[in-house]
Amino acid sequence: MKIAIKWSSIALAVAVGNGLIVSQAAAVDGNEGFIESSTATLSNRTMNFNRDFRSANAPQSKRDETATGFVLNFESGYSRGPIGLGFDTISMLGIKLDSTADDAGTGLLPSSFDTTTRTGNTGPSNYSEIRGAVKAHIVEDTVLRYGVHLPSNPVIAYDDARLLPNHYNGYSITNTSIEGLFVEAGRMNDRGDMSNSSEVDSVFNGLKDSNGLVIENEKVTYLGGTYAFSDDLSTSLYTSDAENLWKRHFLGATYNLALANEMSLVTDLAHYQTSDESPANANFDNDASSLALTLGAGNHAFGVAYQRMGGDAGFAYLDGAVFLANSVQYLDFNAKDERSYQARYDYNFAGLGIPGLTFMTRYITSDNIDTAFAGVNRDGRWERDTNISYTVQSGAIEGVNVLWRNATIRQDDNLDGGDVDENRLIVSYTWELL
Repeated sequence: MKIAIKWSSIALAVAVGNGLIVSQAAAVDGNEGFIESSTATLSNRTMNFNRDFRSANAPQSKRDETATGFVLNFESGYSRGPIGLGFDTISMLGIKLDSTADDAGTGLLPSSFDTTTRTGNTGPSNYSEIRGAVKAHIVEDTVLRYGVHLPSNPVIAYDDARLLPNHYNGYSITNTSIEGLFVEAGRMNDRGDMSNSSEVDSVFNGLKDSNGLVIENEKVTYLGGTYAFSDDLSTSLYTSDAENLWKRHFLGATYNLALANEMSLVTDLAHYQTSDESPANANFDNDASSLALTLGAGNHAFGVAYQRMGGDAGFAYLDGAVFLANSVQYLDFNAKDERSYQARYDYNFAGLGIPGLTFMTRYITSDNIDTAFAGVNRDGRWERDTNISYTVQSGAIEGVNVLWRNATIRQDDNLDGGDVDENRLIVSYTWELL
């Protein structure tokens, strides 16, 4: 339902930009040449996605599909001279390994399940797409870009939680001329969604307003950036306009406090303010805030977080643009008036002599959901997540990563599919071609 695990909104936002797999905003001190600075990577991800719906009245008992995907990402350098020109391409291929009509609809493949007729389809055996962008490097630290984007900021962000990343098309400008400051602006005119279809360019597929109506929109304008006051303190400020949906502002800050005995305390604050700009039958007015504290102690990390919703509606968002502490594997805890609380523990097994192996577990519970507004019977819900990841450190398969993600969700049947048990097994590897 979302991009990867989000714990620190500014830790992500500091690295934001518009590019393909990596940001295009990094400064180039003198254009080094079109070929000389080119890079190319080939990434593979194989995933089994299993979602078991536990509610008795669920239209589908489970979704279970397996697929493998390849992403070839080429980024040219810039031609020599005061204005450097270049281009990027991204090629994506998804291949079905296992899918049945009864268990379709995981988002790994362009397949679907009709909840009314309770029938599904497994889609084609493979699907693919190629997109490109032209870019220009001007002045010292300014990059102009037109074409495909994979933006990653608090108000518009691509989603890479399934087999292949979705993407946006539009134009943007980024600048890093002031040390510690990253500024960006852009307008995304349409969106391609590889998780549901090989070609969905004009619809934010499946997004619904607070009344359950499907939202169709393709234009988002944004402006913002991040500033690092020091290595320990970063701030972020963004504003955006999703046409005929909402105007949204974001403010965030992260502070890393060094403590004795090589311990540290990271404080992360995030706040969204959303004003409704939609037709009369929709409602997006919302204030969403979260505060997370993480105590690092060697190979251990202990975290707690608090998140609350205010305003006339819950927090709706596009793709991965939800940089809140309690937006986790399945739930976002974003219903009207919802308050949620998280406890989290991370461990790096390098401390036991097993480098490359990491563990994370967390528990989030909530209360105060406006049941009259949402049409549910329970005013709270909970989710428990466990992640185990291992990256091979040496040998013929060095760099291969194996990740198991488990989630247990218990909530009212009318909220996001009701009770759910979910497992994702992911094997991934990236080849550096240039």
